[in-house]
Amino acid sequence: MKLLAQLGTIDPPEGAVTVTGDPTSTIAGLIRNGISLLLIASFVIALIWTIIAGLRFVFSGGDEKAIGQSWSSIYWGLIGMVVVMGSFAIIKLVETFFAVEILTGGLKLTQ
Repeated sequence: MKLLAQLGTIDPPEGAVTVTGDPTSTIAGLIRNGISLLLIASFVIALIWTIIAGLRFVFSGGDEKAIGQSWSSIYWGLIGMVVVMGSFAIIKLVETFFAVEILTGGLKLTQ
């Protein structure tokens, strides 16, 4: 046993990948990044949907059916953006009331 104590510590070679920290922080990071990606992608899709619907309205040429479909698409695109913003607001309220960081720094307690 004294022989092992005399060897000292073994250091990894320079440039080697070292794994440190808590493995649950990786899972929390994946969840945080997934939620952020989902919120951003959903908002961008709803925005593009609304812009395309607006262009279809502009180029409808007075066709009542096309105008009605365009307004319906604009309506649902705006509803989608409101739902995404509401989801973001709910997440921020949960962060505030329960003193956790969901989107900004993982699922950890704050002071």
